[in-house]
Amino acid sequence: MTKKERELIGKQISALSKEYKTEWQDLKEQISDYGYQLFYPAQEEFKYPVQKIIRELSLEEREALVMEWKSRTDRVQFDTNERYLQQYELYIMEEIVARAKKATYWM
Repeated sequence: MTKKERELIGKQISALSKEYKTEWQDLKEQISDYGYQLFYPAQEEFKYPVQKIIRELSLEEREALVMEWKSRTDRVQFDTNERYLQQYELYIMEEIVARAKKATYWM
């Protein structure tokens, strides 16, 4: 994540592990039990909370996220702002899994 992305959504991502303790623990256990996977079943429990993060951003914050994505030449570009925000949902899910993997080593 870029510095700007961390400023805009980092705290909300961090809060998910506290708000969804059981789901967070399930994800960490699946990572520990199954090792690397493309998808962990516990990720499904974070689908709506991730969508909520995007929905609750102000218009200015959403526009700032889209502009941040567009500024990165190493990222795929899209036709609509809505598509960028959908991509951020996937990006946030990847970040959740990455953080859970990191936390798994401290279980």
